[in-house]
Amino acid sequence: MDIGFRAHDIGKFQTVEELAKTIETYKKESKIQLALNKVIPTSPKYTEYTEDYITGVRDTLKKHGVSVAIVGCYINPVHPDESERNEHLSRFEKSLELNKAFGCPYVATETGSCNPDCSYNPETSEEKIFTIFLKSVERLLKKAEEHDAYVTLEAVARKNTISSAERMRRVMDTFKSDHIKVIYDPINLTSWQGIEELDGSVRTTPSHEAVKHKVRHDLDLLAPYIVAIHAKNYVLDQSGWKIGDRPLMEGVVDWADIFSLLREYKIDVPILLENLKPSTLKETLAYLDTI
Repeated sequence: MDIGFRAHDIGKFQTVEELAKTIETYKKESKIQLALNKVIPTSPKYTEYTEDYITGVRDTLKKHGVSVAIVGCYINPVHPDESERNEHLSRFEKSLELNKAFGCPYVATETGSCNPDCSYNPETSEEKIFTIFLKSVERLLKKAEEHDAYVTLEAVARKNTISSAERMRRVMDTFKSDHIKVIYDPINLTSWQGIEELDGSVRTTPSHEAVKHKVRHDLDLLAPYIVAIHAKNYVLDQSGWKIGDRPLMEGVVDWADIFSLLREYKIDVPILLENLKPSTLKETLAYLDTI
């Protein structure tokens, strides 16, 4: 399995060199999701990015065996303020333009909400918001096709415009473009009440059958479009609501079940650990070697 990391979970750094050296201590050849300003707070604003600067970032990472699997550019493509939304889209377009400098054609975002901060708003599921989302994606796809890059979307249950595998497949079917892809995060796509058992009940710890049934459902819809996997975990709080930001080994889902299905569906893409803890990362990597 091609295990990598979301870079800003490793920490914040003053230089790309420092980031690359730190990642190298965990894994000799690594792929990362890079949201540059999150991991290097002193890096220039996106409007000041140049090909030379981004190429320098790529080359510094490469010296230490690190490459970019996903360029993270998380925006709100349905931001309620149109001028703000246009600014977000411009930022994403800039990353698409620089994909060759990054050495990675996949630029990724979640799919936003009616609230400026992308928090839950029931209006987000309305058809009018879906229409705004499609218009935003259409604009980004034009830039992606121009620069041979890929608009890469990540769904989040309940709170985002694209909140289910069905809605994501609807986006794919709308555009039928080779330049639109998916990051699959099975925890993000898990209901806020947790994974349902086959009889409709929900357990604190889902059964192996329930996990496989849920993931198989998602993969049946999305497998052809997946270019990366996000790997983390969840627990239910005392009220039965999902807390979905747990490291892979600190939740209720047995990832061996998910990996077996990824192999069955022949999905061979980078698997990027999210919400990881540097203090337990070596233990997590050792565990993954066993499954």
